[in-house]
Formats: sequence, structure tokens, C-alpha cells
Amino acid sequence: MHMVEEYINASRSQHRDASEIIEEFKKQISEMKGKCIDIGCGPGDVSNNLILPRLSPEAELVGADISTAMIDHAKQKYQNEKRMSFLQLDIETPIFPDEELERYSNVLSFYCLHWCQNPRIAFENIYNLLKPEGSALVMFLAWNNGFDAYIKLSEDPRFKSYMTDASRFVPYFHRCNSQASLRDMLKDVGFEILHCSRREKSFVYQNMEIFKRHMIAVNPFISRMPDHLREEFEDVMLRELVSLKILIPKESDDGPQGSSILDKYYIFVAHMKKPPDTCSKTH
Repeated sequence: MHMVEEYINASRSQHRDASEIIEEFKKQISEMKGKCIDIGCGPGDVSNNLILPRLSPEAELVGADISTAMIDHAKQKYQNEKRMSFLQLDIETPIFPDEELERYSNVLSFYCLHWCQNPRIAFENIYNLLKPEGSALVMFLAWNNGFDAYIKLSEDPRFKSYMTDASRFVPYFHRCNSQASLRDMLKDVGFEILHCSRREKSFVYQNMEIFKRHMIAVNPFISRMPDHLREEFEDVMLRELVSLKILIPKESDDGPQGSSILDKYYIFVAHMKKPPDTCSKTH
């Protein structure tokens, strides 16, 4: 997701879900002091508008993202915010920068960790980021049938050569979508689990155009398509995704184009703590 403006204009569902979790855990967030980090901050709007105002006045926030474009945008837009800075960081890297180890009192992350091929490494790195007794609050996708469309289209002769790594973009927990799997992983990493839940969610896209903008903003393959295939790929991907969703007809003569699209999916929410007097993990 390197298309910054497209993502900003098409991320209402992500923004809503993050806002709801931040509201639910507002007491815990208000008690977060010291240096905090928001993993997968994207363009920085959730960091600035939702997280920072909830933190203790004594806290400072570092927004981190793997995308250079996202970080450059956030640095420019929020350069005057004295309590916030931004850092390019791959939370899935097998070799973590020494200067980041045990640097943070708290970690937050919303709609990021499902993109990790190896979430075990990501959670070990979060553990390593935290000081002893530091806490982490994370929320990410557990399952969305839209990912099944990636695998189906990767077998289409027209697009196959551009989607050879399609399975890389299907989240780990999409294949083993259970709260027990996540809880076991967090315990094995060494976390004390304060909360862990799997929740059903839904979002209504008011028309096909809004749904298409969302698809374009988060789809990892569109930018790979050559010019002569891009429009065709977008149309085929859109039809495949819509076939997996629930159409809500409206009183118009536009047919499916005039329908709302109901998207049902699941998220994981976890709140955990690093025990005192612990050592950093190594891979």
C-alpha cells in the first residue's frame, strides 16, 4: 500500500474499527506514558487524530511504517506536532535494529499485522521493542473472504505472471482463523495476555464506486499490472470480490452498480504485557 492519497480516501472502515477499539481501551491508553510506537501508522492520521489525544500528556508517539511513501507523507503533514515523530521500520525484519530494542513503554498497532507473512517474528519484534512491563494493544484482520480472490485470480493466465507470490498476501490467520492460535502464539513469545478476542465485523460500502476505490487502495497487485492490463485486472478483481460479498439493492435502475455492498469480516484484538526482568527474543 504505497498509494497514499488513494488509501487516505478509501480507508473509512479501517479508521472506524481503529476508533472503536481505541474508545474501548481508552482507560488503558490514557495510562500509557513514556515513548510509545504505532506500528503500521500509514499516513499518520490514526496516530495523530485518534491515538495521540488519548495518550497521557507525558507520552510521546513514534509512528512507524514499512512504506517510504507513507512515512514521507506523515512527516510532512505532522511536522509541527512536538509529541510525535515518524520512523521507517519493518516489523517483520529478522534482524532488528539494536537501537530500537527495549526502547518503548507501549506498542500500538491497528490494521497492520495481518500483512505479515510470519506473525511470530512480528510479535517477537514487538516483544523486543518493549521495555520490561511494557504493554501492547493490537488489532488486525483475522479473516476476510476477499483474500480468496487473490488466489483465484493468480491462476488466471492473463494475470498469473504478475501474481506469482499471491499467497504471500493472504494473511497467516486467514488460514488458521482461531483465537486459540493467536493466544498460543502470544504466550509462546512470552507475553502475559490481558485480553484476546476474535470479533465479527461488517461495513457497508454505499455504492460500487466507493467499494472499487477501497479495493484499489489496498490491492497489492494493481501497481504491477502493465498499462494494457491494468483496467481489465481492476474490472475482473472487482467482479470477483463483489461475488463474495452481499449486495443490498437500492430503489434505482442501475442494477448491481447501484447496490450497496455489505462486507463481513473478522478482526483480532489483543492487549498484552511484557513480564518484568525478561530478555529480548532472538529468531
